[in-house]
Amino acid sequence: MQCATPPVLSAITAIVSDADQHELSCDGEIVDMADLRQVWAHIPDPRDRRGRRHSLGLLLALVQAAIVSGATSYAAIRHWVARAPREVLAQLGARQDRRTGHYQAPHPDTVCRTIAQVNAASVDAAYAAHRASQLADLYDDPDELIPMTVDGKTQRGTAHGEAPARHRLGALLAEDGIMVATLDVGTKSNEITAFAPLLDQIPHVKNVVISADMLHCQRKHAHYLHRRGAFYLFPVGGNQPGLFDQLDALAWKDTPIEWTTYDRGHGRTEIRTIQVRPAPPGTRFPHVKQVFLLERHVYDLHWKPLSSVAVLGVTNLTATHAGPRRLAELVRGEWSIENKDHYVRDVALGEDRCRVRTASAPSILATMRSYAIGALRLLNHTNIAEGTRWARDDFMHPLIALGLTM
Repeated sequence: MQCATPPVLSAITAIVSDADQHELSCDGEIVDMADLRQVWAHIPDPRDRRGRRHSLGLLLALVQAAIVSGATSYAAIRHWVARAPREVLAQLGARQDRRTGHYQAPHPDTVCRTIAQVNAASVDAAYAAHRASQLADLYDDPDELIPMTVDGKTQRGTAHGEAPARHRLGALLAEDGIMVATLDVGTKSNEITAFAPLLDQIPHVKNVVISADMLHCQRKHAHYLHRRGAFYLFPVGGNQPGLFDQLDALAWKDTPIEWTTYDRGHGRTEIRTIQVRPAPPGTRFPHVKQVFLLERHVYDLHWKPLSSVAVLGVTNLTATHAGPRRLAELVRGEWSIENKDHYVRDVALGEDRCRVRTASAPSILATMRSYAIGALRLLNHTNIAEGTRWARDDFMHPLIALGLTM
């Protein structure tokens, strides 16, 4: 049974009355959003009902399992699907021939052709609802701050002729390296307008601390997060000149350095310091409680200066919520989406090399790559390339990673 919902799955994204619930009701049917099979079953199938021999859930499961195994292209996905053994097909709910008892695999071309037809926004919303349902298990303390960072990534391989490369925005759990929500940024839009729709896919963001780059230091973002009970931590740059000048004029020379970190490695030494002040009266940004100055100095191993960067920032976290040390950790976590998702998608899962450009396929494959990274991390694979090699060792391993074994 399919939910009678619009393509963006509003019935899935506007869900759950309590933060610790994992279920929602769709046309009277209870859907366990922690179960990937049920998530896939409620993504609208674009195909005509006549002639469907395999469920959309099966096709999505095969592609997702292939990506967990390190498939980086349509050719690799087709190869994995064609070789999937009958025990894997049985676990994923493939059709069983009544006469022979054999499980029937869909043709690899059918899998890839159908994936391109599915509405990408529906897939994004379903995966986001699924990940959001797991937050209560990952963070069992209701008062614990949940660091989440928002940033965009361009899929360079999707550029073709005069058509620009596609761009997507994502929200990642900064400490765990798990992508929670993703969204396409339209060619006539930008990351700023996609910010709220991206986070709208996450039903509950209370106690979530959203960090992002200077582009997202926007008053409307601050109002939006405050309204939803979330926190923000934004660096301040040239897009907020009045606020920047106001913070830059503060007496930072008289403000003590309250936290310092030293890192040595990769042929360099890095020193980070942070100074924190209560937000001064009349701060030109909504709901600000603290302002900070973070400085980063990099030296070679002989203490020759290589670079120095100073960043001003604002947050609606009070000093009770986050002192200098925690603020420094949260600021540094903003880069985790680059290191733990974007870089891994390009290097381990070949996203920039992938030339899939048809319809929704690039967006859906990007969502599935991020999900595969998170699934392997939840199995304690800190090296995702090594995790995909483990998944290739046995056709059942991707199903274990996806929680699809009975």
